[in-house]
Amino acid sequence: MRKAFARSHVGRSGLGRVVAVLLAASLIAGCLGRNAAKPAAVLDFGPALAQDAAPALALRALDVAAPSWLDTPTLQYRLAYLDPARRFAYAESRWAAAPGELLERGLRRALLGNAAGAAGCRLRIELDEFIHTFDSATASHAEMALRATLLSAQAERMLARKAFRLSEPAASADPRGGAEALGRSAAAAATALQSWLSTQPAEIGKLCSSV
Repeated sequence: MRKAFARSHVGRSGLGRVVAVLLAASLIAGCLGRNAAKPAAVLDFGPALAQDAAPALALRALDVAAPSWLDTPTLQYRLAYLDPARRFAYAESRWAAAPGELLERGLRRALLGNAAGAAGCRLRIELDEFIHTFDSATASHAEMALRATLLSAQAERMLARKAFRLSEPAASADPRGGAEALGRSAAAAATALQSWLSTQPAEIGKLCSSV
């Protein structure tokens, strides 16, 4: 009798946790149905990456690659306080393009400016994470992780490589707050990459300047 009660209690406890996760996800995503006819809000990074900058090194190209789960315009979030291993997507908000494409366009303008051409190194970016993470029902932040590889102008030999992880607090626990924080993360990534490129040895600068 006690074993049966214990199993029943554990079952109710596990079911309650599942219900809590689903309810929280529904409330955050705005998919309870009251605005079912409302079109999805289309978001981008705003003006955060709008500035042209003098390149720290001669770069002929910049490319961003992303894994399959980020190769979509869905604006994703994670309930770290309830179900940290699960990804969700906002129902009524999405990106104007896949995050990798938005990041590539922004970084090209921020790091290459008008200097892209036939000569110079290639900067390859691998986007590993780009998500709005909830630490609680009311507190959240943007989480971004990427790896940068600098390739030589000739034969594309690897010259330098570095991983970056960035986090920005979200002003509000909703899609717009997450998108704005992710936009600031992208701008911070551009600044960090520019700083990293500017500290490369003179020998690498010469290799990037050669045709």
